[in-house]
Amino acid sequence: MSIEVMGYILGVNCLFTVCYIIVKKKRKESAKLAIFFMILPILGYVICLLPCLVQRMIGRAAYDRESLVHRLRLDKAMEHPNLEEALSVVPVGDALAVSSTMEKRKLLLNQLKKDVRQNYRSLLAAQADTDSESVHYVAAARMEVYRIQQQKWMSAFKAYQKDTQNAETFEAACNALQELIDGRLLSEREQVMYWERYCTLVRRQEFEHPELVSKEIYTAYLGCLTALGRIEEAKRLWRDKHEMLRNEVCYMRMAELFYEQKDQEAFEDCIRKLCADQRVHLSARGLETLRYWNEGIVGCCH
Repeated sequence: MSIEVMGYILGVNCLFTVCYIIVKKKRKESAKLAIFFMILPILGYVICLLPCLVQRMIGRAAYDRESLVHRLRLDKAMEHPNLEEALSVVPVGDALAVSSTMEKRKLLLNQLKKDVRQNYRSLLAAQADTDSESVHYVAAARMEVYRIQQQKWMSAFKAYQKDTQNAETFEAACNALQELIDGRLLSEREQVMYWERYCTLVRRQEFEHPELVSKEIYTAYLGCLTALGRIEEAKRLWRDKHEMLRNEVCYMRMAELFYEQKDQEAFEDCIRKLCADQRVHLSARGLETLRYWNEGIVGCCH
């Protein structure tokens, strides 16, 4: 083999090794194998990749690659934290941030196996993860939950159409639609479409059987109107159905609307009504927001 060919092989080997180190550093994984690749140019890659190729050809996992690569450190395996114990005191998002690639995948799978509908929200942070397999797990979970919620909504809506005078079927349809809207699964275009659908559903029921529209449904309806930017309709609903909308969510939403519209008189009137409304019990966050807004309003009871 000529010196020129050997130099070419060493150059290509160095290039691949540098790329390998960069990728490992981005994934915050160990790049110690780079030393092996430098000592055995090209052959080092063949030794490491050959088992993977064999595994894919036979179509089954014949060995644990993570254990093979790190078999000299197996005596330290017990130092890794127990995932179930960690999750009892650490939020899932934080656990994902500090876990290794294999631990992260195990955590995602364990959480999704428990109840995909309940646990997928806490795992959405992994959508931007550098590990493609972890991202794939979350994407698959999103699709599955979307399918379930979509079926639930269609089933509830069909039941409602058969009996529009039934309060239970109407409420079930509204709840299923609201669950789909709040699921953080929709694209921006779909979100607008379902807000519109919720408004249409409530308006139809309000026209035919207004006594079946509950306070909770009116609250969600107001939220859809403000999200769609239908300011005048939201103001009219706030004025005409104020008794049905006397809760923290509606007061805060309308205060934000008036603030964004730079309607100081309406904003201050909304805050004063909230201060005087003894029926409204504020959450800690709501109370903090109210106190912040009250700083510039003279004569408020708080």
